[in-house]
Amino acid sequence: MTLLERRMLAIALVLGLLTITVASGKGLQLSGWRTPNETWVALAASEWPQKDPNWCGVANIEVVANYTYQIAGGANNTPFTTGGQQRIWNDLNSDAAISLWGYAPKGTKGSGIKANIASDGGTDPRSIAWGIFDESTTGYFQGHVPSGHFPRTAVKPAFTFHNVIYHNSVNYAVEGMARTLEHYGQPLSVTMAHGLHSDVVSGVYAQYDPLTHYPNSNVNAVNAWDPAVGTPSGGYQSAREVTWDNYTFFTNTNMWGSTYNANDGYDPDPAVGIYVPNAQYLTHWIGYRTDIEPDTFISVSPDFAVDENFNIMQHP
Repeated sequence: MTLLERRMLAIALVLGLLTITVASGKGLQLSGWRTPNETWVALAASEWPQKDPNWCGVANIEVVANYTYQIAGGANNTPFTTGGQQRIWNDLNSDAAISLWGYAPKGTKGSGIKANIASDGGTDPRSIAWGIFDESTTGYFQGHVPSGHFPRTAVKPAFTFHNVIYHNSVNYAVEGMARTLEHYGQPLSVTMAHGLHSDVVSGVYAQYDPLTHYPNSNVNAVNAWDPAVGTPSGGYQSAREVTWDNYTFFTNTNMWGSTYNANDGYDPDPAVGIYVPNAQYLTHWIGYRTDIEPDTFISVSPDFAVDENFNIMQHP
């Protein structure tokens, strides 16, 4: 978490914006629990919290990638535990992580890792998408993930991962996220706090099936895991795993109540590639909501983003 993140968190605490969990008695009207296996998510997060102030994205990669191995080999099949975040960070800074268009210059506030296409202070959405792809079982079959953790007799994964950008309202964005959770049964890395932070979202409560009733499943709560809880900064939640009621999740600026922002240069738009803003398309991530989701675009590089209608984006 950067200095700017810590300042924003302090403001949030002063204003009392942090959520109240279901356990503490907030009156949520909940129905239709749609989620991956929460016990598995906890095991996938066994190395949490994040090991560096700027590694929220790295910690998310660890959990989502571990979960793909759990799908393949069971609850305890988690190759990224002790030292996992450091291995992932090293991979993000390797030549293999460089996009089709190169990588962004470090700039004054950027981390400078080779997976970034923006001069981001930590990991930008493209680098998180590539990291999840590379470290997952899908990456294993592409020859990147070290052997020894995946059954040789297992079926090749029928999914990959891309950065999804929601250009519509927060309600539609949450409905889209819920639809993916229900379809694939895997946790998602979601960019929060207007670009400053990333959480893992493991599921939603919804009145109706998000698959068959999109965009009207009436999501009434979202289950989020914060990798910064347990660090000196404390994170953006009162506990590592918190169930946010829909109103709070939709309106709290530390969740999806605000869109992606440059955040004084910590989270700029891309500096290289086809998503660099131009006179016709003024922004790429900025002004929208974004996460990393599984999909079936197996032959499409994780360099490419996908919009809310499953279109491969060819411009910002």
